[in-house]
Amino acid sequence: MIMNFKLHCWFRLMAPAIFILCTFLQATAQHWSFDGQNPLKAERQNAELEINNIRNQIELTDGVIGKGIRTDGYSTSLRLKIKPNENIVACSGWFALESFPTDTAAFFAFKNNNTGMSVSINVDRFGEVVIAKGSSNKFSYLPTGLFVEKFRWLNIIWATGVENPGIWINGRKLKIELNQANFPDKPDEILVGKDFRVNLLGKMDLTAINGIIDELTLWNKPVPIEKLQSQIAILAKKIPSLSIPIERFKNDFNRPKYHLQPAANWTNETHGLIFYKGKYHIFNQKNASNLALRQINWGHFSSPDLINWTEHKPAISPQKGYDENGIWSGHVILDNNGIPLISYTAGGPKMGIALAFPKDSTLKDWIKYKNNPVISGQPNGYSRTDLRDTYMWKEGNNWYMVVGFGVKTDGVEKGALLLYKSTELRSWKFLHTLFDGNPGVDNSGIFWEMPVFKKIGSKYVLLVNKVPHNGVPARALYWVGDFVNERFVPDNPIPANLEVINRLLSPSVAEDKDGQICAIAIIPDEITGDAAYNQGWSHLYSIPRTWNLSDGQLNQSPHSAVRALREANPNVLDTIIPNQASIKLYSDHQQYEVLALITPNKAKQFGFILHKNPDSSEYTKIYYDSDTKEVVVDQRHSSTKAGIPLQIKRDACVLDTTKPVKFNVFVDGSVVEVFINDRYAFTTRIFPSKRESNHAEIFAMGDSIQVKAETWTIKPAVTATDF
Repeated sequence: MIMNFKLHCWFRLMAPAIFILCTFLQATAQHWSFDGQNPLKAERQNAELEINNIRNQIELTDGVIGKGIRTDGYSTSLRLKIKPNENIVACSGWFALESFPTDTAAFFAFKNNNTGMSVSINVDRFGEVVIAKGSSNKFSYLPTGLFVEKFRWLNIIWATGVENPGIWINGRKLKIELNQANFPDKPDEILVGKDFRVNLLGKMDLTAINGIIDELTLWNKPVPIEKLQSQIAILAKKIPSLSIPIERFKNDFNRPKYHLQPAANWTNETHGLIFYKGKYHIFNQKNASNLALRQINWGHFSSPDLINWTEHKPAISPQKGYDENGIWSGHVILDNNGIPLISYTAGGPKMGIALAFPKDSTLKDWIKYKNNPVISGQPNGYSRTDLRDTYMWKEGNNWYMVVGFGVKTDGVEKGALLLYKSTELRSWKFLHTLFDGNPGVDNSGIFWEMPVFKKIGSKYVLLVNKVPHNGVPARALYWVGDFVNERFVPDNPIPANLEVINRLLSPSVAEDKDGQICAIAIIPDEITGDAAYNQGWSHLYSIPRTWNLSDGQLNQSPHSAVRALREANPNVLDTIIPNQASIKLYSDHQQYEVLALITPNKAKQFGFILHKNPDSSEYTKIYYDSDTKEVVVDQRHSSTKAGIPLQIKRDACVLDTTKPVKFNVFVDGSVVEVFINDRYAFTTRIFPSKRESNHAEIFAMGDSIQVKAETWTIKPAVTATDF
């Protein structure tokens, strides 16, 4: 009864708008509502409509009325071919944006293919409406001074006829001069959701919008705008649902189901993990518009348990000025009053550090500090300008903040951390560098990103990510030591690797509700741009891990919260595996956990074969080499798909093979996380081309091994978006 009442009330509210809309559409040349079995079929046939995207499918979501077309931001668009002698005098439609584009992207673009001239109404990367006109790639731009909002419905009408030409957005006419000279003579083609201007990043179209298109209409008579305004006002109050339709990834068996990741498109490292008022919050580098390191916002997730997550609207987005080139990484702490505070890297004309404060305890909406940036550029005496990535902590009554940096001493470039001090978190005084690397000795690189300075017991762990340089990839390194006279003093000058096999980077670290130190980090894809373009999502995050310190080393193990996803009744294996043999552990799904205790005996190699298909054309081997004392990830046969690296990685890891070795392996589609003896950890990514590449085995080489193992099917985590 309640649902029926709500539906009845909604219909009473919307019925006048729908009636007005249907009445005036009788005079249109063509109208597409995107409802019904054939959403591209129009009420008339004066023009042909086609949809283009990389997936060759129509993605429908809730529209302003009925259903609408969901776009992806980099490959989806609609194309209208106007039939000869059809007199189109206006075009209208409804749009909702999830994100602003990386470049100027078009709502409508009109073209005369005989002259090559086109004109378009666009939104730029800050939300300003811009009119563009030109041919080929020679365009002029007319800013309108009107800024539109994301996550709101926009009605756009472009009237081109001699009678009352102009552009209306949500019933408001733009204050710009438009006449027939501004418009291509007799346009024969209209693009909806992208521009005719070509601007590609790889295969990605940077002139395409990311959002919803609905109620597309061509008019062959003047639009009765005044009579439509009441309908527009009602519909514009609706809140669009910009979640990703399930159809987009339903056949993607490589997409993880219990690891944290955004709903689609591109992400980078996490930051600012906190537990606040009964919920975990974590933030991330997010570009919802395509699959590249562009247009960076601070994404936001919350969770009751570190496993099931809801993705919210971005907490902070770039604006013209001090952070116009991106809201780069930073940190979140609870201030002196127990209220969360964001410090972030403001990518503007000059790199700086800025602050933001929450509007309320949900942490969904944030306000940038009026006196931003609180740090503008590098300190006096330093020539390098690209400081970035903050981490804050409190000692007594003082707050400290480190910022990733690099210095040059006697001609040698080295990573360093700038150290600042404050009592009230609004104004910061530069002290000196907390710690400098010595790359000739410690191989710590020339620049450090994403620092963590965390006290564990009586010791401090300093973790940095050295940037790629001279073909050496990025890597997370850490030292253990003390904080003495506002400087870090390591116990050992040589840092340790966070991961045995280098993949996972940039952990976000905080105490969980029980006081355990918890870390979540990025696990990059490392696939080609073309492969990512076809996939539609890039990168993801690790399961939560717990950290503790013993013998001067970080010990990593899976957080106990993950156990809640185990299905009942694991498969149990207790057997001897002969030399040069393997035994099946699991098959039929790509979401499972293995907890294995292996007695190696004198085996030279022992470990796992994952993502194997029945004819062995695809498989990955992950094992320990007792002779070389290395962990090996052999992915030379991992995929027959284009754009997937086929490589072998190995690195040192000294295990006592006279004792049983404990492996805890988590498989979730393309991501694999491995923990050894609750001490060492590493990750990898596997992208098989075949759905049946889902068999797991355990093998031995050089001698038989004793195996006791339990394997659980892992349930998908509950993931949602609230926008």
